[in-house]
This record gives sequence, C-alpha cells and structure tokens, in this order.
Amino acid sequence: MVFNYGLADRWELVLQGGLARGLEPDASGVALTGNELLLKGVLREGTLQEKSGPSIATEFGFLLPDISAADPSGTGGVASVIVSQRWPALTAHVNAAVAVTRKQNADIAFSTIVEGPSDWTVRPVAELFYEHDYGGTKIGSALVGAIWRICDIISLDVGLRGGWVNDQPLREVRAGVTFGFAAFHHR
Repeated sequence: MVFNYGLADRWELVLQGGLARGLEPDASGVALTGNELLLKGVLREGTLQEKSGPSIATEFGFLLPDISAADPSGTGGVASVIVSQRWPALTAHVNAAVAVTRKQNADIAFSTIVEGPSDWTVRPVAELFYEHDYGGTKIGSALVGAIWRICDIISLDVGLRGGWVNDQPLREVRAGVTFGFAAFHHR
C-alpha cells in the first residue's frame, strides 16, 4: 500500500508498506514489510509533466521497522534519484538509490522500468532490478506485467517477478490497486 499526500507544489509525503506471506507450509503468518516514510519531489519538470526533456525526481526518508514475529527489524534511511522520459510508444524510468538498511548495512539499488504507451487502457510493463546489501544479500530480478487504468482515479496492476537472492530462486506474483483523489480543490 502506498499513500501519497501533496504537501506543496512538486512535493509529496509518501507512506508505504506491504503485506507478505510465504507460501511454504511452515510460513509463519503475515508480515508488514517494506514500511517507509519518504519525501518525494520533482527536481526537473519534463515529459511526465507535459514539458520537454527528462523528468528528474528524488525520494528520501526513513525505512521503518518491518513488523514480523519471525524477524523484527530496526530503522534505516534511503535516498534515490529517478530519471524518466516519455515517448509516444513507451515511458522509461531509471532509478538509483543508496541506503542504510534496517540492519544498519550499506545498500545500493538500481532499476529500469519500461511501460507501454501511457494512453493505452491496459499497458504492458517490465522491470530489471539489482540490489546489493553489503551485509551479504544480492538480488537480481526481472518483472513482466500490466497496468489496467479502469478510470481516471483507479488502476489495477499485476506482475510476475523472477530472479535470485544470493543464488536462491526468487518467484513472486505481485498485484495492486491505485486510487487517486483530491483531498481538496485548489482555486
């Protein structure tokens, strides 16, 4: 779940987290993971804002503790830069992040996301992702999926992600829903 709240022109507060449950028979309940409190801002308005050239954004803030009986965690911090470009046939996003993890390790992550035409009701999406937590974890993955814009304020997304975590296979099914609304109207 991701909650974005516009604070000022080009800046928003982001609170996010997710529910996860392992599919193994011995999986121990549901965990609240990926909890973050971030500030996100547009540094350069570009094609995502109907202007010329790349859009450049930043996102930085706190990694909040994961809530899981099996593996409680601490807090950390993250800072990232996102460069995006939209063309008629596709939109591309390149992300780079540095972090201090919840276990106080240095971490770097990179991803490239490509989406189909933004005016399509259902558009394909793909992502290549790499992360290195210097506490010992390396992740590489690829995702393929689709985003279905039901109306101006509701979208559904689904994806299949495969890859590896420290030489172990990674397989995920991801699904989400996005609701957009204005809390108040600017005059």
